[in-house]
Amino acid sequence: MRTNSSLVLGLIAATALLGGCATGSKPEAMIATPVTAVHKSSSGVAVAVSGGKETSKAGASQISNDAFAQALRDSITKSGLFNDASGANSRYKLSAFIGKVSQPMMGFSMKVSMEVSYTLTDTQTNKVVWTQNVESTHTAGAGEAFAGTTRLRLANEGAARDNISKAIEKISGLKLT
Repeated sequence: MRTNSSLVLGLIAATALLGGCATGSKPEAMIATPVTAVHKSSSGVAVAVSGGKETSKAGASQISNDAFAQALRDSITKSGLFNDASGANSRYKLSAFIGKVSQPMMGFSMKVSMEVSYTLTDTQTNKVVWTQNVESTHTAGAGEAFAGTTRLRLANEGAARDNISKAIEKISGLKLT
């Protein structure tokens, strides 16, 4: 009887160590590779994100509003798309709604798909300049991380990074002031 209890406790401990605790996506890992903007605006942009989720220790890794917003601002700054992305006295407002994030429950390869609805508004005229849904996917393989929770976080970050890159590329085609 004692041997079975020890075995069960050992299996539970091993599962906990292998699974690990879920951690949220990191903003610095979601920054898009520098995209050279076709048209650069001399104006600033404010960024607002909604639809994200906080990660609970027992749940799956998620992408929070704050983390996605920081990655979006940092990516815009790196690309040079707008003069400033701090939000202070900005001519434009970029709203991003994380509408869908599809994640696997488990697996050796973790494929995450996401869709973000972007809206760029001219704050001086209050007119929508551009709006589009952007879809992206990223797969984190078993070779990238041992723990499934880490692979899921990496897949989230890759999907977000690709999504931001696509949005910046599309916005850079606009002729903004």
